[in-house]
Amino acid sequence: MNALFSFSGIDVLIFVLYLGFLWVGSARIKKRFSSDKLNPFFHVGWLFKVTFSLLFAYVYLFLLGGGDINAYWMGASCLADLFYADPVAYFSELLHTNRSLGVAHHFNSFTGYPPGWIWREEEAWFATKIISIFAIVTFKGFWSATLLLSTLGFWVTWLFSVQLHVKESFSRNSILAALFFVPSVSFWCSGITKDSLTFSLSILTVLVFFNLLKWGNSRGILKFLLVFALIYLVYSLRHYLAYALCIPLVLAWMSRFVKRFTDRPLLLWIFRLGIYSMILFSLVLLINAEKTQQLIAEANITKSDFSSNPIYSGAKYEMPSTSGAPLEILSILPLAIFTALFRPSFLDSVSSSFIMNQIESLLLIFLLVRFTVRMNPVLQFNKIIRDEFLLYSLVFVGLVAFMAGYSSILFGVLVRIRSVALPFLILLLLHDKPSTETST
Repeated sequence: MNALFSFSGIDVLIFVLYLGFLWVGSARIKKRFSSDKLNPFFHVGWLFKVTFSLLFAYVYLFLLGGGDINAYWMGASCLADLFYADPVAYFSELLHTNRSLGVAHHFNSFTGYPPGWIWREEEAWFATKIISIFAIVTFKGFWSATLLLSTLGFWVTWLFSVQLHVKESFSRNSILAALFFVPSVSFWCSGITKDSLTFSLSILTVLVFFNLLKWGNSRGILKFLLVFALIYLVYSLRHYLAYALCIPLVLAWMSRFVKRFTDRPLLLWIFRLGIYSMILFSLVLLINAEKTQQLIAEANITKSDFSSNPIYSGAKYEMPSTSGAPLEILSILPLAIFTALFRPSFLDSVSSSFIMNQIESLLLIFLLVRFTVRMNPVLQFNKIIRDEFLLYSLVFVGLVAFMAGYSSILFGVLVRIRSVALPFLILLLLHDKPSTETST
């Protein structure tokens, strides 16, 4: 086994020490941010998260022989060695990578050379830089870094869950089902992966934003700056996900602002009509924007590569291509969203490794049917667009699902990319909140 992933005596000692520190930290987090109905599930949820992060590492290192997790950790270890040898060079590389100077500008035989594709790919290399911080503080202890990353991710999820229960009146069961015990989310969004970083940063962004918007008492400039900093980090890791975060955040803010006119129905109606018109106009502009067309072009390239390149094996699905015209995008939008959220199903010809995803898809379809029959869909939609968090969740799920369903083609890629949207989808389908159409 590669020495980078070994579990020697010193690695065991570091792991145990970090486990002790994290246990104390978890106790303080639980005490400081408490919910009577969620508290009994704190340690169970933490164990679930850590177990799946370790399982993910075991599957890819020992059963599949490496994969992205191997490349990320090798790159992070090279950066850690660079820090030990030359901290100034490390921070120079951390802040800016000058690819015109070549990989040998900062790396050598002592530090080792990061995998070429990781170093060349901007998003992957940015994720590696973040992971390198954990490699440094754990003295390149792979299993300790896995424990640390998954625990920090769970802490963010816990803070988010408590706020949803206290401020948004989500039930205990809906929160547990959405944020604690979704196997695919815990598997793909834990440990040393880019998906783990994007998931935690996305949840943290939503948490900080809604604390500013309605959950918290203070609205300091530092919190606004923190939101922008988090969005920048997400953008650096996965461009389209940053757009999927920003658009519904703006809509949620507009929805909150509209409630100032609840005691003036005519003005409220005029303002809402203006907002909806602006949204439609903005969508047309957004679709035709140069950056959006670049994202669609990148998605087409990715889709074509996954479809035709023999390197990418595994179960695939069909998805029509689009030139980026608004009507073309609207025509394939339902298919892409449905594919992302409710496939692979038991009707798809996939290997037995997708059994958990097939079960999840079946349960999501059941929740969707339940959602549509328990109340008039028009009333449901009307309720959602008047609630800032539900509106955010609806738009975020739709945007992520479209990009995932349109570009993935491989079911193995699809189930990984869609995972960030599943908690919000489940919260939408299980929500049973009173109307928030009140004066503020």
